[in-house]
Amino acid sequence: MTRHGLSFDVEDWHQLSAIRAAGRPQPVSPKVDDCIARMLDLCDEAQVRGTFFVLGMLARARPHLVKAIAARGHEIASHSTNHELVSGMSRERFASDLRESKRMLEDLTGVEVVGFRAPEFSVRSLDNPCFATLVEEGFRYDSSVFPVGGLRYGIPDAPATPFELATASGPLVELPLATTAVARWRLPIAGGSHFRLLPTRLVAWAAERADRRDQTMVFYFHPYEFSRELLWLDRAYGGGPARNLPIWKHVALHNLATPRIARSLRTLARRLELVPLGTLAREHETRKVRA
Repeated sequence: MTRHGLSFDVEDWHQLSAIRAAGRPQPVSPKVDDCIARMLDLCDEAQVRGTFFVLGMLARARPHLVKAIAARGHEIASHSTNHELVSGMSRERFASDLRESKRMLEDLTGVEVVGFRAPEFSVRSLDNPCFATLVEEGFRYDSSVFPVGGLRYGIPDAPATPFELATASGPLVELPLATTAVARWRLPIAGGSHFRLLPTRLVAWAAERADRRDQTMVFYFHPYEFSRELLWLDRAYGGGPARNLPIWKHVALHNLATPRIARSLRTLARRLELVPLGTLAREHETRKVRA
């Protein structure tokens, strides 16, 4: 059976949405604690382990969550420090952000952090110098590439399965997010909003087809997708109700069909062998050495 990657982007919806609405930094909401607890419980129930890409802002405010994730046997990786888009950062600023995030997470867990995922998949080309910076800062794999076009992110000509990037500073394993080919279209099915909008049967069919073809897929989820209450920006985290159409659309989308996401993850866990992304990266490196 092919191994597939299970990952979670550990950030607080209330904090990031409030920043988007108010335009200024906001504290982490305590509501994220319950969401992460449900994620961990679901992984235990399904007997799977994954990679948790932790945002530095959350780790700083909720260090006990990082320790709890690691104690349950999951891999800790970096999702940056401040959730800035990589496409808008200088190389020096990106390197500083990486170092801060890596050091913080390693201090909390005592385990080396070797994986990274860019906020909002904000890497727009395979020749971006950020990949060389990752190698220079001690990272061995990245999972920021979405090999699909037509979205606000994505690199449509990127390989759809794990591959090695040759950077100016050395090789880096890239673990792209899951997509599936339907006729002449390539659809994103990695998780998040895709699991809200696509039927569970379609996701399961695509995953099982990839499994038969020995094509590794990488899935991802967020804490807020395991919330049992309506996601809303209250006065403490957004200065009152959102007042513009983009924020209204953002809130509406993230409340749409939320129960479907956990159901889809349970279905994938029953039908596929899901593992942390660090495991996939090591296997890729081993196959290269043998070849």
